[in-house]
Amino acid sequence: MSQLGRFILALVILFILAGCWNRVELNELWVTAATGVDMMDDGQWMMSYQIIIPSALASGTGGGTGGSSQPASHVFSVKSKTYNQALSYSNLKTSRQIYIAHNRVVFIGKRAAEKGMDRLIDFYLRNTEAREMVTMIVTDGLASDLLKKLLPPEKLQGVAMAELVDKESDILSVFPKVRVYDFVLSMNSDSKSIGVPVAELTGEGDYQDVKEAESLDVFKKTSAPLKLALTKLAVFQKGKLKGFLNKEESLGVSYLSQKINNSEISFPCSKQPGREMYSSILVNSANVKLTPRKTSSHYTMQVGVKINGTLNETTCTKDISKTKTIHDLEEEIAKEVTSTINKGWAKLQELGVDATGFADRIHRRFPREWGTVKKDWDQEFKKIELDIRVDARIQRPGLLQKHIGSQT
Repeated sequence: MSQLGRFILALVILFILAGCWNRVELNELWVTAATGVDMMDDGQWMMSYQIIIPSALASGTGGGTGGSSQPASHVFSVKSKTYNQALSYSNLKTSRQIYIAHNRVVFIGKRAAEKGMDRLIDFYLRNTEAREMVTMIVTDGLASDLLKKLLPPEKLQGVAMAELVDKESDILSVFPKVRVYDFVLSMNSDSKSIGVPVAELTGEGDYQDVKEAESLDVFKKTSAPLKLALTKLAVFQKGKLKGFLNKEESLGVSYLSQKINNSEISFPCSKQPGREMYSSILVNSANVKLTPRKTSSHYTMQVGVKINGTLNETTCTKDISKTKTIHDLEEEIAKEVTSTINKGWAKLQELGVDATGFADRIHRRFPREWGTVKKDWDQEFKKIELDIRVDARIQRPGLLQKHIGSQT
C-alpha cells in the first residue's frame, strides 16, 4: 500500500473512532422513572414526567429524613396534540433533556383510556428511546395527580408502583402484570381484549391529607391516612376502556387466563347458622387447563383447575389429622374457587369483553369454523358456558392437628 493510501486509511479510521461528536453527559439529562398520560377537556394530550433527582437519592434526603427538604423526584406536565410534541415541548420547561429509556411505569388516566391506547402504542413502538417492557397502570382520575403522590417509605413512587405490580402478580395473582408489549399482543389477537391493573388513593382522608401526600411531610408520620394501592382491574377492548372488575372478579379472570402463580384462598369451614368460621390455604401451585368444546348452538369452555396448597390458618374445631376432615376442607376450597371463577366470567360477559383470550383458543381448536364465528364473536362470546372442575389438594395441614380453641 502506498504512503498516500495509508494516510487516507488512517484518516478514515480516525473519523470512525472519534464517536463522541453526539455525546450527552449524564448531568445534561433528566432520567424519567414514570410517565403519565391524560386526555384534557380541550382535546389535547397531557404528558407528565416523574424525573429523578440524583443528589436527593445520593444524600439520603429524598425520603424526608435528612436535613434537606429536597424530594427524590419532580413531576411536571406538558400539553400538546401529540406525545412526541409534548416530549419536545418539555425542553421549554426544563434545562435538561428528558430521557425516557429508563422509564419503569406509565400511568394512564381514565379519560385517556376511554379515548384509546392506539396513540400510546404507536409512540412506544416508533420511538427509539421508549421501551415496550414498561409496566402499564390505569388511574381512576388524572395520571398526573397520581404521579405527584408519595409512597412511603419508598423515595420514587413510580418505581415503587412497578415493583408493587411485580410482587402482587407473583404472590397473589389478583391483578396481572401488563407491559406495553403485552398490550400490543392483545390488540393483534383474536380477542383484542386485556385487563390492566388500576391504582388509586385509598384510605380515609380529607383534602388536607390529599395535599400532604404530595409533600415530604408524609414521611414524618408512622402511618399515612392515604395510600396508593391496586384496587381493581380495567378491561380494554380494541384498545379502549370498557369497564372495571373488582378484586374477586379479577382473580376469577386470572384463573381463566392461566395467570395464577401463588394465591391465598379463604373458605368457610362451618355451616352453623350465625357462626362464620373461615380457614385459609396458601396456594403453592395451580394448573389451569382450558379446552374448548362445540355444541350444536354454542361453545363450551371446559375449565380444569388443579390446586395444591398449605393450610396456614383455620378456625375449624374438627380434627385435621382425619382424612375425612381434609376431604371436606378440599371440597369447600373447590366451591370457593368455582364461585370466584363464575363471578369473574359473569362480569366479563356483562361487559362483552373477552379478556380471557377465549377467541384465540377457539380459533386454534376450530380453525375452519372461525371465519364464520369471527363475524359475530361479540354475540357468540356471551353464549359461551363454562364447565368448571376444580381438584383441590391440601398437601400440608400445618403443625397442629386441631384448632387451638378446641384443645382448651
